[in-house]
Amino acid sequence: MTNRALAGKTVLVTRDKEQAASFSAKLRDAGAVPIEIPLIAIRPAAAPEAIAALAERLEEYRWLVLTSANAIRFFFPHVSLSRPLPNIAVVGRKTAAALAEYGVSPALVPDDFTAERLAAMLAPRLKQGERVLFVKGDLASPTLPEALREAGATVDEFIVYRTMPDTSGEEQLLTLLRERKLDVLTLMSPSAVRSLARLLGGEANELLSGVTVACIGPVTKKAAEQEGIAVHICPADYTADGIMKAMEQYFSTEGR
Repeated sequence: MTNRALAGKTVLVTRDKEQAASFSAKLRDAGAVPIEIPLIAIRPAAAPEAIAALAERLEEYRWLVLTSANAIRFFFPHVSLSRPLPNIAVVGRKTAAALAEYGVSPALVPDDFTAERLAAMLAPRLKQGERVLFVKGDLASPTLPEALREAGATVDEFIVYRTMPDTSGEEQLLTLLRERKLDVLTLMSPSAVRSLARLLGGEANELLSGVTVACIGPVTKKAAEQEGIAVHICPADYTADGIMKAMEQYFSTEGR
């Protein structure tokens, strides 16, 4: 039988507009009422000509590293799929699924969806001097490229997208919180956490009182806790499906 623990729950979806629709659809299927107010916006960081020029030189690299679906979204439209590609490493299933839309399978997907785990799995596979291209967003952690360089690789980093605050729905969000109309607030990235913390300021504890906060994974949870935001839900599977299941389990508990 379908778990209906989320039925009737009003859930704030804070993802970028391009990514919110699929998550909202999952929530509706579970009986929840999603409200989309993006806290961040994802924008291209390079001219199409620059991306295309880099994509033309992929044969120079032994590995192509992609740690987000957004990197694929902005980079792969410029990649010629009729030519040989480097080995591709991705950070998790979500990124692998975005790659699969182009008919491409990664050579490496870590069992723990973090940059640290990807670095630990990829480094032993590298030979001294092998070239690695890391296509990323502007807020990507330096952990991965640093680890690969320590393993002897030559790593080129290319920022293909930028993450910035989206302030378009701030007044609506404040109104919803002040009127106690939200049951759950979802946070899918540290940048979304920072955008929320900036908006709420000193009122954060009061405005979030009674609201269940769900984070996509431990990195986002840590960012929230550093901002003084209490986190109630954090799945072991750092995906949209994982956070859905964790929310259902949380609200299935007696008294919630």
